[in-house]
Amino acid sequence: MKKPSKSEPDWLERFVNYIETQNGQRVAICAFSIVAVIVLMALPGGIPAYIFGIPFMFFIPGFAVVRMFFWKGNTPEARFVLSLGISILVVVLLGLLLVLTPIGLDQNTTRASLIVFSLAAVASETFWLRADRGVPDMQTSQRTAKPMALDRVVIAMLATALIVSAISLGLVVTAKYPSRTYFAVTDESGHVLANTTLVGPTNLTLVVHIKNGEDGQRNFTLVSYKFISGSYTAQNFSRMLNKNELWDQAISFNLSSAGYQRVDFDLYIQKGSELPYHYGNLHIWLSVNPAET
Repeated sequence: MKKPSKSEPDWLERFVNYIETQNGQRVAICAFSIVAVIVLMALPGGIPAYIFGIPFMFFIPGFAVVRMFFWKGNTPEARFVLSLGISILVVVLLGLLLVLTPIGLDQNTTRASLIVFSLAAVASETFWLRADRGVPDMQTSQRTAKPMALDRVVIAMLATALIVSAISLGLVVTAKYPSRTYFAVTDESGHVLANTTLVGPTNLTLVVHIKNGEDGQRNFTLVSYKFISGSYTAQNFSRMLNKNELWDQAISFNLSSAGYQRVDFDLYIQKGSELPYHYGNLHIWLSVNPAET
């Protein structure tokens, strides 16, 4: 009796076989990066965000780099460990780059930088630094290779890399990003105050420029006052600003007395029903000379 022919591999086996190929891994990196970003944006802080976020931060970037530079001659275990270590370096470098540029470091820029880096690395590997350069087809070589056992050193490296990855993720999730709020003072034309010597009596108009660099809506209160012979007169201005919203407040001062006078600006920030806190102070010394008679 004729034996029945072997049936074709089912969909799962075909999928695994495809993932083992070079193009399959390229597609997997791109697809996982896109899905991870969508999940992180749609379900921030949830379990799916951790499931996709941990590999997206601590494996995908390094794996893309390993395919460019460290693929040939390394075992699967070594590639895995290298992917974890290089991913941590990539995340640190991308975070440093964002902090030192006007783009800033937040959740959106972090996700964008990771997916741009991963896709750019895949493109570079596909068209320039191919992982299979000078190497036989990976699927064929894996079928003929002898099974490899994990030694104690590799196991220790894997455990250390996973622990460092988990700690790093916790630090990133719980980190409080620095405030990017600022306020500055110019003359009424928006220019730097180059001349602080005036002829009085006169009226001086200054403009305070404020940007809400906090992580959400805040109530900003600006208090301006000038000192004259130990006494002062104050003006209060308040406005609710959304994230990254700007506020330009013009303030006029009557400089009627000759001598040195100090103009101060104090900025207070309030979040919701919390008590406002003093963000900072700016002050300018002015020299008012009497008018010639």
